[in-house]
Amino acid sequence: MSIKVKTIDGKKKISVKINKLTTVENLKDEVEKQLHIEKDLQRLFFSGKQLENGYHLDNYNINFNDIILLMIKTEVDNVEKQVTSTNEESTKEEKVSEVEEEELEEAESLYYKIGDAVDCIDERTGSWFEAIIKNIYKKGDELLYKILWECDNVICPSNISEEFVRPRARHVIPFEELSVGQKVMINYDIDSPDKIGLWFDFTIIDVVEKRRLKELVGQLHINSNNELCIRKKVREEIYAIEAPKLLTERTAEDERFMISNGKYRRVAPACDECEDNPDMQCRSCGCTSCAGKEDEDTLLICDECNDMYHTKCLNPPLLELPKEAYWYCPECKNDENEIVKAGDKLKQTKKKLVRDKNERNWGGGMACVRRQKVCYLVPENHCGPIPGVDVGTTWMFRIQVSEAGVHRPPVAGIHGREKDFAYSIVLSGGYEEDYDNGDEFLYSGSGGRDLSGNKRTNHEQSKDQTLTRMNLALAKNCNASVNDKIGAAATKSNWMLGKPVRVVRNYKLGKFSKYAPKEGNRYDGIYKVVKYYPDTSNGFIMWKYVLRRDDPTPAPWTKEGKERIAFLGLKMLYPDGYLDSVKTSNSVTAKKRPAIDDEQSLDNIASKKSRRSKQLKQTFDLEDELKSLIEDDEVNANLWAECRATLIDGKPAFLECVSERFKCVCCLGILYDPVTTTCGHNICLKCLKRSFASEIYFCPICRHYLGKTYDMKINQTLSSALLLIYPGYKGEQ
Repeated sequence: MSIKVKTIDGKKKISVKINKLTTVENLKDEVEKQLHIEKDLQRLFFSGKQLENGYHLDNYNINFNDIILLMIKTEVDNVEKQVTSTNEESTKEEKVSEVEEEELEEAESLYYKIGDAVDCIDERTGSWFEAIIKNIYKKGDELLYKILWECDNVICPSNISEEFVRPRARHVIPFEELSVGQKVMINYDIDSPDKIGLWFDFTIIDVVEKRRLKELVGQLHINSNNELCIRKKVREEIYAIEAPKLLTERTAEDERFMISNGKYRRVAPACDECEDNPDMQCRSCGCTSCAGKEDEDTLLICDECNDMYHTKCLNPPLLELPKEAYWYCPECKNDENEIVKAGDKLKQTKKKLVRDKNERNWGGGMACVRRQKVCYLVPENHCGPIPGVDVGTTWMFRIQVSEAGVHRPPVAGIHGREKDFAYSIVLSGGYEEDYDNGDEFLYSGSGGRDLSGNKRTNHEQSKDQTLTRMNLALAKNCNASVNDKIGAAATKSNWMLGKPVRVVRNYKLGKFSKYAPKEGNRYDGIYKVVKYYPDTSNGFIMWKYVLRRDDPTPAPWTKEGKERIAFLGLKMLYPDGYLDSVKTSNSVTAKKRPAIDDEQSLDNIASKKSRRSKQLKQTFDLEDELKSLIEDDEVNANLWAECRATLIDGKPAFLECVSERFKCVCCLGILYDPVTTTCGHNICLKCLKRSFASEIYFCPICRHYLGKTYDMKINQTLSSALLLIYPGYKGEQ
C-alpha cells in the first residue's frame, strides 16, 4: 500500500509505497531519495507522535493513504539567522494587528445587536458553540462580530464574520418530524461515534426507524470544504437551525430567546469518569491521592504520567510550588531511566515488530486497507449492472471493487441477503472439482471449513455445508423453487428468467482457468444460476451452483470484447497515489536497457510502435444520440466541453469527469431530474423542492434568490444525456 509524506508548509508532497515490515529508517531513506533531505534533518510525525528509529510503521497504526508530516530540522549555522528573522516577522505581525484594529469601525447590524445569544463556528473544529455578541465592527463592506465564547470563558474574545454567526438553536425537533433533505444540527463525535461529541450541521439523506433503532443517514458538514457521510444513531436532541430575522421583525418572544439563559448544549466531558461534575470526587481529573478538586492553584501535574497531586498531599508535602521546568511525582521519580525526556527515543514496547527479512510481505499491505469511497449510484441491494461500470473494467485490488459497488464485501465471495437473493460473486481460486468454461462455470458455496486460528489457507473441508445464509441467497437466484435436500434446476427455456448475478473474476483463478485476468479483478458481466445441487464426492456435503452468462455485452476474453475494451479505453484502475509510489520504487531499481545490434530486432520494435500508434488513434468517442443531446444542452456547454476533453483518456476518465461536473450539491449524487437555474447551476428537482419546502428560496450553490414562485422546469436534454451515460440510474433512493 502507499502513504503520503508532506512538509509542514504543504509545499512538498510525495507518495511512498510501504508494507507491514517497513521501518522508520526505510521511510527516511525514501524521503531522502525523493526530496533530497538528509535523514539527520528529518522529523516525521503521525497523529501527534514522532516516528522514532528502530520501529516499524505498523507500530504507529499507519494505514493506506495516511499523511505523515515532515518537519525539517534547522542546521546550527542558520539558527541565529532564523531567530533574528522570526523576531522581525513577529514585530511586523504585531504592527499589522494594531493597524487592523485601528481600521475597525463600530457599526450596527440589521439582524443582531450587542448582547444577543448566538451560535458561532469554531474554526479549529468546524463545530457550533454558544456565544454572546460583545460588539459589532465594520471593516470595508464586511461586518465583524466580537463575540465571547460561553462554552469556555478562558478563550479570548474573537472577531467573526457574519456568515459564521446565526441565532442560537432553541427548538428541538422530534424524530417523527424529521424528513429527507432537511438540514439540522446534531451532536457527533468523529473519532468515537458512540460517544457525546460536538455540534455540527447535518443534511438528512435517509431516515431509518425500526422497533429498537432510530438512525439518520446523511452528510455531516464539518466546514465549507469538508463533508462526511455518516450513519447517526439518535440518542441526543436534534435542533432546528434558526434563520436570521431582521431586528425590525423581532417579536417579544424572539427578544426573550435572544437572551442567554446560562444553559448550554451537552458536549463531550473532559473527564469520562465524573463527567466534569465539580462536586464529585475523581482521581482522573482531581488529586490522585485525595480525589479532591479544590485548591486548583496547588495542583501539580506530573510530566511523566500526567497525574495530579495537591502539594499538601505529597509525602513529604511541598510548602511552595517547585521552580524546576519539569516535575515528576514520587512514583515516576523512583527510576529516572524510565522518564522520556525531550530528544530521547520512545520506550521499548511489546508491540515492536521483530521479523526475519525473509518473512512474508503481506501483499504490500493492501489486504488490510479500509474502503475510501462508497458507491451511492445504487443501493447496497441493487440487482443487475451498476450504472457507468462497463464489462471488462478491471481494478487492481478487491477493495476497489467494493468502492465501485460491483461487489461490496472486501473479502467474502458472495454478496447477498438470505431473505432476498445474491447480488454478486467473485471467482477466486476455487475447488479442484470446479470448472470454468467462460460462458458457464461451476461455483462452490461457502462454509464447511474450520477457520479457527490461522487455517484460512487450509483447502480441506471439515464439515457439511448448509443451504443457509449466502448459500441460500445464491440458490434463490435460480428460476426454480428452493429445495434444501436435493437442490433444483431451471428448465432450458426459462433459466434466463432467474435473478441476475454480477460476476467478478480474480487473477488467482488463473491457476485453474484460462478466462481469468492476468492481474487484478475484472467485471465479466451478468450471469444466471441454472441449477444448484449438493455434492458429496469429498465426503462432506458441498453445495454446487452452475452459472451461465446472460449479458448482451461481448465477454472480455472474446475478440469482440477485447476490441470493445480497447475502444472504451478501459485500463487497469489503481488506488489514488498508488502509481506514484510504484514509479518511485521502480525508478530506484530500474535497469539499463540492453543494447540491440540485431537489425531484425529493430524492425520488430518499429512494427510494434506502428501498431501502438494505430491503437492510440482509435480513441473512445460518444454515440451520435449522446453527442446530439450534449450539443443541444447549451446552458451547460462549458461543463460538457471539460468532460469531452477527457475522451482521449478513455471512457473511465470521461465518466469520472461527468460525475464531478454534474453532481448535485444537496444530495451529493449525480443529478437526477436536473433543474438548471437562472444563475446557471444544476440541482436535482427533488432536492430543490425540499429546499423550497423549508422556505429557502435561494440557489444552494451561489445563494442567488430564485423567488417563491420559481418555475422548476426539468432540463430534459441534460436528464436524457445523463441517463444515456448512466443507464438504470434512478437518483436518490
